[in-house]
Amino acid sequence: MSIEAILLPVLTIVILFEIFLMYLMHVRMKQLIDEVTLLNSKMEITDVELDVLTKNVEEFKRLQL
Repeated sequence: MSIEAILLPVLTIVILFEIFLMYLMHVRMKQLIDEVTLLNSKMEITDVELDVLTKNVEEFKRLQL
């Protein structure tokens, strides 16, 4: 057998395996982006919520004194 006859199937399998790994990484990146988006939406706070929180903290401080 010649070296070309051996290398062609081996390199084909290697390339297909790398394509599969790239697909898996792409899927995982999409999952992580979705998780980050979800966490970001949970962390967002509006001005009204911040004002209410600030007032509640001030009232709590006054009650402690």
